[in-house]
Formats: sequence, structure tokens, C-alpha cells
Amino acid sequence: ELSQAPWPEKLLPTFWGEPYLNKPPAIHLLIAAVIGLWRAVVQAPPEALPPEWVVRLGPALLAACLPPLLALVQLRLRPAERGTALATAALALTLMPLARHGRLAMLDGGLLVAMALQWWAVLGLDQRLKQRPARNLGLALVAGLATSLLLLLKAPAALPLLLAVLALRWLEPDRPRPRWWPLLLGLALGLLPGMGWHLFHLLARGPEALEMWTSQGFARVGSSVENHGGGPLPPLLELLKGGWPWLPLWPFGLALAWRQRRQRAGFWGLGLTLLTALLVLPLRTQLPWYSLLLWPPFCLVCAPVLAWLIRPGREGRPPAAVLAAAIPWFW
Repeated sequence: ELSQAPWPEKLLPTFWGEPYLNKPPAIHLLIAAVIGLWRAVVQAPPEALPPEWVVRLGPALLAACLPPLLALVQLRLRPAERGTALATAALALTLMPLARHGRLAMLDGGLLVAMALQWWAVLGLDQRLKQRPARNLGLALVAGLATSLLLLLKAPAALPLLLAVLALRWLEPDRPRPRWWPLLLGLALGLLPGMGWHLFHLLARGPEALEMWTSQGFARVGSSVENHGGGPLPPLLELLKGGWPWLPLWPFGLALAWRQRRQRAGFWGLGLTLLTALLVLPLRTQLPWYSLLLWPPFCLVCAPVLAWLIRPGREGRPPAAVLAAAIPWFW
């Protein structure tokens, strides 16, 4: 329906002619744009249904940005360790849950990309750049635009993620805090698209526009929706099922992060793991793809151990190095 709707009706999605109030339309608009391009190329009539690959192409290409983005986040945390950054991308590229859900016509691959972009931008904010406030302003703008994308994907998760990441940056040990005015100005400008659409949606559809925040959003925190049980067990089982072959690296990665907790890499590895766990584990409604939020911190934490295993000489031994060195034999 979106691919056939004219502007500005495209900004107000419908389903069988009725208002669609489940999720904001970012991924739906991307899919509709690819369908429109396909129709133009093959000269298909407007009522023609596209093949599956056309529907999946847009979300799949967006989700494909996650491995390089996580490598850039790792470079923020460990600037001198390019091997660890490549290991991070390799982990994100080969984890089955990310590959499986990333190629579907789903919102969750784009959600992870927006989240990683938000991390990369916030990690770049630096008080020492007083002579170049435009750089901090630009990074804050990117963080705001990433949050806007979250608002247009799964709105209730957007602002909690932004506030939590800003809190991590504020509490980061031995790092100067960024100046407030470029940060607030950039975030305000970047949030305009996301907040603007929700305001437009509210004005156009009235109180029913809040359904994507309430019954389709915050209700899943405190109640079971559509008989999908919740609690910490389902996402932990998804982690145990989907983490192979890299799951044995995880305890050693967490131990290394704990040992480096007063350094940037360890602090953020533990902080992002805790943040995503607090967002996912308490939910009273659990679906298999909700646990996808746990995989980006998993990659960041496990990558230093994988990089150490393949490094000649293996200098800079991680905790329990003898056990870690036995992981290839276990594989």
C-alpha cells in the first residue's frame, strides 16, 4: 500500500485501508521505495506483487552495515588494535541470528545499525577539541539522527538508549566530559526528523497514534502480549543457541573487560553489555529477535580474545590464558 500511495499520504501508513499503528514507517518506506524501483525497471503494473527478494533487499542492505559499524566502534575503544576491529566485524558477520534476521523484511537489523551508529558518534565526543567545536557538533548531530532512526523503527527504545549511552559517556573514567552546547544543539537538530514524524502522526490521527508507544511498546515491559511469555530465560536461551561457534570466547571476553574496567574498552564493554541486558531481560513479552540487542556488545567483548588467539606470539595474554588457548582444540 505504501508503494502505491502518493505523497504525503506515504507518511501515514495504512493496512487494508485502515491506519497502521503497530510500528513507525522507516523500514516500510524503504521497502516501498525498492518496490517502486523494481516496478519502474521491469515495467510491472501498480497492482503487481513483487518477488520476495525485492521486499527483503532494502532491510538486508541496511543490516549489512552492522559489521563495519561495529568495527568502527571497536576502533574508538581500542584505536591501536586494527586486528581486534576486524575480529569484531568477523563476529558480527558470522553470528547466525544476525545473518538470519538481518536478511528478512524486519525492523531489527536496522535497529542494530542505528544503535551502533549512536555508539560510534557518542564515543567520538571529546572535551579536548575546544578549538574544533564543529566536530563535536557534527558527532552529536549523527547521534541525534541515529536516535531519529530509532524513533522511526521502534520508538519506545530510542530515548532510553540515547540517555543510557550519554550516561556511560558522562561516567567514563579518565576521559574529559564533552562540552554541553555542541552536544545539545547537535542532538536537538538530529532528533527533528523522528520527533517531527511522531508529532505529525499525533496531529493527523489523534490519541490512537499513541498505540505504538503503549500497547505496541511499553506494554511489553510489564505484560505478556499475544501469549508470548517473558522474563530472562528466553533471551538467555537464544544467546546459548545462537552464539556458536563464538560462545566459548564470551566468558574470557567478560573477564578481560572486567580486568580493564578502568580503561575505556573495558568500561564500555561491560557498560553496553549491562545496558542491553537491562533492556531485554526484564521484558514480560519475549520474541526470538528481541535478543538481537545482546549481540553487538557480545561482538565487542569477544573480539579481543579472538584477535589474541590468531595473533602470532599471542602477546598481552588475557585472563586464564591457558584455558583460552585451548578454545581452538574445543572447536
